[in-house]
Amino acid sequence: MTRRRLLLTVAGALTVVVAAGAVGVHLTTRGELDHGKVFTAASGELSVRPGQLFSIEVDEHPSWGDHWTVVTPGPDPAAVRVSDDEYVRNLRLLDKTGLGVLGSGGRHYFVFRANAAGRTEISLRNAPAGGAVGPPAGPAPAQAERHYTVEVRG
Repeated sequence: MTRRRLLLTVAGALTVVVAAGAVGVHLTTRGELDHGKVFTAASGELSVRPGQLFSIEVDEHPSWGDHWTVVTPGPDPAAVRVSDDEYVRNLRLLDKTGLGVLGSGGRHYFVFRANAAGRTEISLRNAPAGGAVGPPAGPAPAQAERHYTVEVRG
């Protein structure tokens, strides 16, 4: 085998490996809302500025029965107000339709606006809906609720 043919074979093999690995990679989701600064931690402390738009992102699989919500009464509106929420399906490289891949789940964004300096709590709860077709036990207990302390610093 000539040196050139060997190099072409190696380059071709690497291209196939990289392309195959990229197919399963989660692409950035396309949503309609401005999510502001996105926090992805399972729980913890969040720091924002007055007037700042921010969101908490959670994985959600509706076909498995996942259904995340903000626990009422929600955050103290003097410090933070609930702005909106949006579920965005996962997309994959081979998904030309933009509809997502059935059963692949997505991301749920809970969007908030920081009002004024202060401290408040935000809790999210995953209350699985009935008739789920995915894992029968639903989320593990550690995933059933998430708690965040939000510090709005002026």
